[in-house]
Order: sequence, then structure tokens, then C-alpha cells
Amino acid sequence: MRFKISLNKMHFFLSICLFALFVFQSSLWAGEPSDILVINSNANVEKYKAVQDEFIKGTPYSVTTLDLGDGPDGEKIERLISGADLVCCIGAKAYRASYRHAKNKKVVFSSIINWRRLPMTDDTYGVSNELHTRMTILMYRSIFPKMKKIGILYSRAYTLQWFNDAKKEAEELGLEIIGRPISDSSHTERVLNGLLDNVDAYWLIPDPTVMPEKKALFNVLDICDKRKKPVLSYLDAFSVFGATLVVSADNPTIGRQAAGIAMDILSGKEIVDKVQFPAGSRITLNMKKVQDYGLEYNKNALRLVNRILK
Repeated sequence: MRFKISLNKMHFFLSICLFALFVFQSSLWAGEPSDILVINSNANVEKYKAVQDEFIKGTPYSVTTLDLGDGPDGEKIERLISGADLVCCIGAKAYRASYRHAKNKKVVFSSIINWRRLPMTDDTYGVSNELHTRMTILMYRSIFPKMKKIGILYSRAYTLQWFNDAKKEAEELGLEIIGRPISDSSHTERVLNGLLDNVDAYWLIPDPTVMPEKKALFNVLDICDKRKKPVLSYLDAFSVFGATLVVSADNPTIGRQAAGIAMDILSGKEIVDKVQFPAGSRITLNMKKVQDYGLEYNKNALRLVNRILK
């Protein structure tokens, strides 16, 4: 009889422990004690929406979303930021808003072209919109193995270090990168025409000095098209405007990465690489330009391509 009573008490004690553990885990995964604010530059933009959806799926914490496309006032933005433990910013507009209002907050950014141009704090983390240069060069090399010289326009103010890294990576992979620095966008056309005389292709990179507006982008694409020089680039939309090969970051993957960084921050883990390269990529090949320019390409490498424009 005593044995039965002791056994019943033990069962009761174990049940209480398991229930307490369940309550603790449930409260943790339900979003306690941390809350996350996601600021989206414009949730109607498909790439921003894809990042936001995957970010929300990737976090167990409670998430509040703020769409700057709806035109919220500064008071609302500041109030929502003040109540959050961490702020996730999607796009440059969202990041600028958080930088103005988020004092002493941990911030994770994504989907910003050339993030180095923006002010950062010690509490800023994120996922770059640009892929690692080595990975990008490998894709160019695989699809166009006859390509030996690639031209780049860059500025010392924004992309000098990136250019030096890319040049070194290219040399290791058997390619030569020839660069020309630009200090003013009014010089772009003249310098680009001179550069195209000495290269097989032009690598269009996100530099606000070289390409400060859409008009400059279209001008560059037009010059290269007239010279029958393929344009290699980083944004999928550029392929529709005439870029020959685009190696871009995969937006859903960026959302999952940003969520992973946020989880590490909130759990107190040390983060060595505060800004990470995207882990996934998407490749678009404009076959019409390939044929128009008479380019030789590796047919076996087409299996790497996600989208072919004809």
C-alpha cells in the first residue's frame, strides 16, 4: 500500500514538472519575452514581401509589421520601435526610418543595395543584397568560359575595397578584371566607352557614384548594347532591360537568414559576421543578347540557370 502511494506521488510530481516545462517552452516559443518589429519599405514590392514572409516563418517570437508604403507618421514609427526588442528593416527606406527613431535597439537589415553607403551602429546586423564576389565570378566563368577580361567602373568613396577583393578573386579563378574609378557620374559615358575597348564584358555593380539614377542605368546598358558587350549584373530586373547575365540573391533565403540572425541576437549568441552574404542565388540568362552578340557559352552550365529569357 505504501509502495502504491509513493508511486502515485512520484507520478504526480513528474506530471507537475512536465507541465511546468511545457508552460515554460510554450511561453518562450509564443514570443515571450521578446517582440520583433518588421519595418517594410513597401510590402507591395514582391521581393520585399518574400523576405518578410520568410522572416516571420523563421521566428518563434511575436512579430509586428509596419509597412512604410502605407505612409505612417513618425510618431507611430517611433512608438512601435520603442516597444520592440529588435527591429528588422527590409529595404533602404525602412532602414533610414529605423536609424532615425531606433535608439539603442538591435537592428537587422536586408534587401539594401550597396549597404555600405548607409550609416551603421554597433547594434546593426544584416544580410547583404550582393552575393560573395567569388561565387558570382564562378558563375560568370562557368557560363562564359571564353570570357577573359571583365570591366568595372567603381568609385573610391563606395566600392574601392569591393573592387580590390573582386580583382583578387578573379585572378585566382583565371579572369582579369580591369577597373576604372569614377568620381562624378558625368564622366561615366566617356570612361565606359574607353573601358569597353579593352574588355570582353562589363560588370555592372551597385555604386551610387557611377549609377545614381535609373537614367544612368539605361545609358550604360545602351552603350554596352551598341558595342555588343554583354552586361553582367546583380539584380534580376536588369535582365529585362538588357543585361545578359544576372546572378542575384534569392529573396526567400535572405528572409530566413535575417530571421536566423535575429534569433541569435535575442538568445545572446555572439555573432562574428555582423553582415552576412546571401546563402542562396538566382541566375537569369538573356539568351536573346547571347545570340545577338554571338557569344559562346557552356551549354552544360545552363542547368545552373533558373530563368532563360528568349
